[in-house]
Amino acid sequence: MSSVRRVYFYLVTLITLGIFAGGVGVLLSLLFNTVLGNSSITNQSNFIQQQLSLGVAMLVIGGPLWYIFWRNIQKQVKGNLTEIGATLRKLFLNFILVVSVLTSIFAAQTFLKLLISWNLQSQSASGSLATLLIALTIWYYHWRISEEEGHPSSSAKTLRRWYVYIASGWGLVLLTVGIVQLVNSAFNYLPFWGDLLVKGNFWAGPVQDNLIAIILGGLLWGFHWFRIAKGDTDSTLRQVYIYLLAIVVSAVAGLVALVVGLYNILVWATGSAGSSPGYFQFLGWVIPTLIVTVAIWLYHQNIAAEESAGVTERRLSSKRVHLYIMSFIGIGALTSGLIILFGTMLSLITNRLDPAIVVQSGWWQKQLSLCLALLMAAIPLWLYYWKQIMVLADNGGVIEGRAKSRRIYLYVIIGASIITLAADLVNIVYQVLSGALSGNFGIGILEKSTWSIQSLIVAIPLLVYHWQIARQDQRRGGESADVRKIVTILSDSPSTELSGRLENLGYTLRFLGYAGTQSAARTFSGEEISQIRTEIETSPGQKVMLVIRQGQYWILPYKEN
Repeated sequence: MSSVRRVYFYLVTLITLGIFAGGVGVLLSLLFNTVLGNSSITNQSNFIQQQLSLGVAMLVIGGPLWYIFWRNIQKQVKGNLTEIGATLRKLFLNFILVVSVLTSIFAAQTFLKLLISWNLQSQSASGSLATLLIALTIWYYHWRISEEEGHPSSSAKTLRRWYVYIASGWGLVLLTVGIVQLVNSAFNYLPFWGDLLVKGNFWAGPVQDNLIAIILGGLLWGFHWFRIAKGDTDSTLRQVYIYLLAIVVSAVAGLVALVVGLYNILVWATGSAGSSPGYFQFLGWVIPTLIVTVAIWLYHQNIAAEESAGVTERRLSSKRVHLYIMSFIGIGALTSGLIILFGTMLSLITNRLDPAIVVQSGWWQKQLSLCLALLMAAIPLWLYYWKQIMVLADNGGVIEGRAKSRRIYLYVIIGASIITLAADLVNIVYQVLSGALSGNFGIGILEKSTWSIQSLIVAIPLLVYHWQIARQDQRRGGESADVRKIVTILSDSPSTELSGRLENLGYTLRFLGYAGTQSAARTFSGEEISQIRTEIETSPGQKVMLVIRQGQYWILPYKEN
């Protein structure tokens, strides 16, 4: 099947499937309204006639068209590995899987809420139940087709992984938010808050939504993560999910909760919180958020460590990005805490020197509490990840120094520091000159320059430290052009295991066919892959030939005349 013909058939099939599903949904919703006794619908004969006519029209037009086009596609695909592994087909199947599974979740949330509250006579109940049944049917049908066909091409595997990890991520977020909100709701209904909160039926409140979110999120995440994604350890997208979604997002959420919790506790400890008995209600979401995010972080950290033990080189890119993102978040929070700390100190000085300045009572305690909360959370976070980065840089040498994520990290911080310094110096010089020329040279200049001075104090050591690191990388060759090697593979083994792992490292691969006797498949350990990578990178020239013969390998640089 040509590409244009393939696009035509799959696009029309998708559209007609939507029309067909919409018609079935209208008819099912009408049926459920009748069975469940929705008087607001059943008493409107005109509405019933319109819905019945619309549903039948969509069904009799969309159904046959979908069947004709889909049957034609299936005939072309049957026994044809090229069509089975075609990118467009796998995009079609996985797009339907993503849309149908998310639609099922949304519809199930609405229907289960109405079912629990026993409000099945509403129009929403019938519509959500119809949508749920149709979406699940579409999902199951296309899921069985996808699994029976398999995933014979790399693009097919990639598109399947997109579906799996989108569904897993959505389920994990739904599960996490549901748990946190459930605990927070229960916390707010505790008796010692008195009449501070509006009381009502605890079960009729948001608890129902939270329990439904926990159940559906748990099912969605558990099915896709523990069953479908099980054993998918050679996936780069899996590492993106683990490092950048599960670990980074959970760490950021936990950091925010920790800072908020510490800030409020410190404000209370300094006596600036007032006497409200409901002050500690923030613990209702801070504590469960910390517990859940730490559990997610630890679980995925252990998964990442186990899976990367034997194949470190495949995980390095995602792990590196994760380390620099977390370090950046840590140093950002640390910088903010220091700026607030120095700003508080400068404000105290100006207030002492100029008693005419009117300030709010307890302001410095709140400022001090905020900076201490940021520092208490940021310092361990930054040190933990920065130590790993330093170890990675020491072991990686020139290759690690050339890593794009490392260069971006350093130059973003250096650039931000220089811009901050320039802006601060401009403001300070302006205030000094303006005061001197106007004859109003006094404490007001210090007051107007407070923000510039406090950020200047922090930006200078930040710039110097990271500038020294960038210079060290430069002296080691980190700034030299990173010429990606072109690797030609000549192997007497039919296995593609090595080529897949080299592709994950970013090499451009070429293959030569071996005309002699084939040998058994050769499996390379993580240490051997690291050694091969080092030899390839240190070989002169841009072109390298990797020869594999009877389990042994040779790396030979060459050039074409």
